[in-house]
Amino acid sequence: MNIKYAFAALLAASTLAGCGKKQQPAQHSAELPTEVVVSRPIVRDFEKNASYSAKIGANEYVEIRARVGGYLDSVEFKKGANVKKGDVLFRIDSRPYAAALAAAEANVKAVESKIKLAEENALRARGLFKRNAISKEAYQTRETELLVANAKLLEAKAAERNARLNMEFTEVVAPVSGRVGENFVDAGNLVAAHATKLARIVDNSVAKVYFELNSADAVRYKNSGLLADIDAGRGAKVSVVMKGDSRAYEGVLCYYDNALGAGTASLVLRADIPNADGGLMAGAFADITVSEGVAKNALLVPEDAIGTDMVGRFVWVVDEADTVRQTPVVLGAADGNLRVVESGLDANSRVVVKGIQRASSGRKVKPVEEK
Repeated sequence: MNIKYAFAALLAASTLAGCGKKQQPAQHSAELPTEVVVSRPIVRDFEKNASYSAKIGANEYVEIRARVGGYLDSVEFKKGANVKKGDVLFRIDSRPYAAALAAAEANVKAVESKIKLAEENALRARGLFKRNAISKEAYQTRETELLVANAKLLEAKAAERNARLNMEFTEVVAPVSGRVGENFVDAGNLVAAHATKLARIVDNSVAKVYFELNSADAVRYKNSGLLADIDAGRGAKVSVVMKGDSRAYEGVLCYYDNALGAGTASLVLRADIPNADGGLMAGAFADITVSEGVAKNALLVPEDAIGTDMVGRFVWVVDEADTVRQTPVVLGAADGNLRVVESGLDANSRVVVKGIQRASSGRKVKPVEEK
C-alpha cells in the first residue's frame, strides 16, 4: 500500500511539472508585439469652409403709412402684386387739402400786393429824406415796412409749399419697389397721419442673410484677413440653403458689426445674396457656408482614428521605437470621413488607423503601414 501511494505521488508530481513546461511557450507568445495598422497623414491643399445657422432678411422692408390724415378714398393696388417705386397705392380725400392750398396761394398774392405798396412808399421816402423833407425816423419806418413785407412773403410762400406737399401726400405712393402685401385699412376708414399702418412692401431681389460668430471665430476671421476683405469690398464667397429647401444660392460677405454683442459676445455678419426668383424668403432660417480660403499642405487623418478624452481630442501615434504614444491634436474642418489636423502632427507621423482598441500609451507594437 505504501508503495502504491508513493508511486501515485510521483506520477502526480511529474504531471504537474509537465504542465508547467507547456505553459512557458504561451507566456512567451503573449509578450510578442501587437500588430496595428498605421498610416501617415494625407498632405494636400484643402479649401476651408465653415457652416453657421443664419436668418434671412429682405433687401428692403417698408411699412406704408400716410403723411397726412383723412378719410381713405380708395386702394389702388392688387394684394400681393409687385409694385414699382412711385406707384400710387392709396388715395386720401384731398378736398380739405385742396382748400388749404387755395387759401395759401391767395395769401401769397395778398402779401405780394402789400410788398408793391411798401416798395413804392420806401422809394418815395428815400427821395424825401435826401431833400430833408422827412425825418430820419419816418424814412427808417418805410424801409422797415418793406423788410417786414418781404419776410411775410417768404412766410406765405413756405405755407403755400407746405399746403402743396400735403395735397401731394393725399396720394400714398410706394417708396421702394417690391411685393406689396394686403391692405390693412379699407376705403372709408379714417387714417391718422404717421400712425395708421396701411400696407407693407418687401423687396426680396437681394436677400440679406445674417449670422453670428463666437468671439474665437471673430478673432480668427480678423487675423486671417477675412474682415479686412469685407472692408475692401471683396468679401468671402458664401453659399446659402434655406431650411426645408435644397437649392443653394451664392453671394458674398459684405458687412460685419462694429462690436461684439453685449449679451452674447458674438459678432454679427451679413451676406448679400442675389435672389431674382424670390426663393430665399425674408424671415426664414437657413444654413450659410463661408469659404474661408485654401489651407496649403493641410494634414488630414481618418475621423475613425481620432479619440476623445477628458482633456480633448487625440490620436495614437507610433514613434521610431515602435512604441504607442497618445498625441493631443487640434482639429479643423471635416472633408467626408477625413478631418484636418491643424496642430499636433507632422507629415511623417505614423497614426494608428486600425487596431486602435489594442493601442495604449507606452505599449510596444508591430506597425504595418497602410497607404
